[in-house]
Amino acid sequence: MMRAFKVMVFAIAFVAPFAAQSQEVSYDALIAAWAQQRGEIVNPPARKAALKAAAEGFSTKAISAGLNHEATDKIALAITDAGYIVAKPHGLTAKWSTGEYTFAWDDAGQYAAISKALEPELIYASQERFPRVTVIVEPVPPVDYLTEINGEQVESVAKGVYRVYPGDVIVRVTRPSHPDCLWKGTLQAGAQQQVDCKL
Repeated sequence: MMRAFKVMVFAIAFVAPFAAQSQEVSYDALIAAWAQQRGEIVNPPARKAALKAAAEGFSTKAISAGLNHEATDKIALAITDAGYIVAKPHGLTAKWSTGEYTFAWDDAGQYAAISKALEPELIYASQERFPRVTVIVEPVPPVDYLTEINGEQVESVAKGVYRVYPGDVIVRVTRPSHPDCLWKGTLQAGAQQQVDCKL
């Protein structure tokens, strides 16, 4: 419970409106806080796609606001890479795993417009659109089984709720001395699927 409270406080610190004099946005923190708040797990392909969609949404708004293409591309790269961005009244710094880019605003209006384009709703909206797969294994406890989605191992919990990338999805749950529990299907954006495994 204390851990969840700490994550919520951490999230609030990063998703507050850009009205402050200086604001830092960590995209890794935004995704983690969003998932923790909902008790969900965002699998890596969905996480990558959400970041890409957020970067594309930002780019469209930034170009409309008159931001030059170089700055737009660097900020979009930081978003795609789950990096972080610091916006201040005099300029912006974008950081990602392999680089950093700093520039000054052309005017105050640009600062307001780009700050709005960086608000976390873009990343939240992207994640909300992904299909949700709920895996229920019985009996539990113990959680002594492995869960894979599309061949990639994910965290196993008593009731796992996973956000996945739309398309063909394969869920496999394995438990020692039991036959595998397997589900295959095609999920569209916004779909929900429950997989029941009695192992």
